Amino acid sequence: DASVVTTMVDQGVACLKRENLGLTGITNDIAEYTSLSMATIRYEAPNGRFPPHVDHCKDSAVFLVSLGRSANFMVRGREETEVRRFQLQSGDALVFDASTEAGLLHGVESIDVAASDAGEALAQEFPVFRTHRYGVQCRMHF
Repeated sequence: DASVVTTMVDQGVACLKRENLGLTGITNDIAEYTSLSMATIRYEAPNGRFPPHVDHCKDSAVFLVSLGRSANFMVRGREETEVRRFQLQSGDALVFDASTEAGLLHGVESIDVAASDAGEALAQEFPVFRTHRYGVQCRMHF
């Protein structure tokens, strides 16, 4: 059924396929998910955080979209010693294997007071985005 969530995830999956990208550990065709669940977390700038953690969801992937202020994000793979830090700006998406086996440590370290051009444009229409970032998480179950 064509909801905003399924449309967003389906377009993200199409982008991954177009770029020949897949998810290590996901043996299923990523487009063949059986269900989706959605959650949204609101982070206030500059002190919004989500502690580093590993998801433990068998046979699932996460499709995360960032809206509003920019998030300072961290990830570290199971076999990696170095933490990778990057900024998720408004409109950016991150897709990852959410299983225990993948062991992807990830978290939000802080929220910037500044935003990308897309984040500023969103804040013009919806004032809450002047001071907040929303992380929209869609969990794909296989």
